[in-house]
Amino acid sequence: MIDENTYLKIEAYLGGDMTPEEQAQFETMIAQDSELQKEVELSNQINHYLNDEAWLANDKTKNSKAKQELEDYIKSDEAAQIKSKIQLAGNTYKEVKNKSSKIQYFIGAIAAVFIVGLLVTSLVFNKTNNDDLYAAYYSTDDLPSLVKRGVDNNELNSAIIEFKNKDYEKAIHSFQEYQDKSQEDEPLLNAYIGFSYLELDMPEEALKNFDILLNSDIIDSSKALWYKSLVYMKIGDTKNLKSTLSTIISNPENFNHKKAIQLQEKLD
Repeated sequence: MIDENTYLKIEAYLGGDMTPEEQAQFETMIAQDSELQKEVELSNQINHYLNDEAWLANDKTKNSKAKQELEDYIKSDEAAQIKSKIQLAGNTYKEVKNKSSKIQYFIGAIAAVFIVGLLVTSLVFNKTNNDDLYAAYYSTDDLPSLVKRGVDNNELNSAIIEFKNKDYEKAIHSFQEYQDKSQEDEPLLNAYIGFSYLELDMPEEALKNFDILLNSDIIDSSKALWYKSLVYMKIGDTKNLKSTLSTIISNPENFNHKKAIQLQEKLD
């Protein structure tokens, strides 16, 4: 049976608080004692799920967007409560002396780890659902036509061709050059620039450009709300997606009003 002194050594070993000599001696003990080895492995598992950085190192969260979602969740009150319960279980484990009680604790610890795993899987699953929605609703067919005749508009027409050819970096540069030279205020150009940034996985820049269209006084300004909902779908921001859809639904004259209702129902 593992005594209290050995538990303290396990904690020091896993926490990196041993000298190189103490660590070498303890690793020799682990290699020679199967029961000690199991205790170290279990303690390490508990510590792993109490460590925020370890959660973010999970293979399922290597995608930067998924990592951000998980990081936000870890900072939430719900995650804090779960980690507190696991911490309490871990402290209880160190105080247990009876073998049968340790078995009961072991089952509880695994259950706690399983809960955490489900939470991670749930986040990834929700992201997948948003990806599916994005694939179903994304379309550039709603973008207004900007083709104009005349020599002065060659740069604009070239930008549109670059956009249609999916050369988005060049398209952004050409649209912005045209904006700088143009004497007219054309917020519809920001719709194309926003979609270009969205295709380049730069959602913040996309939102900035869609906001310019949204805050303009042109008839098509409400299209920006739908464009912004596409951004939130792509990055898996369900909270802002629902909020934006609610704004679209609040006015029947808003662009894609019926489609927004349909999408909101799917999310609910």
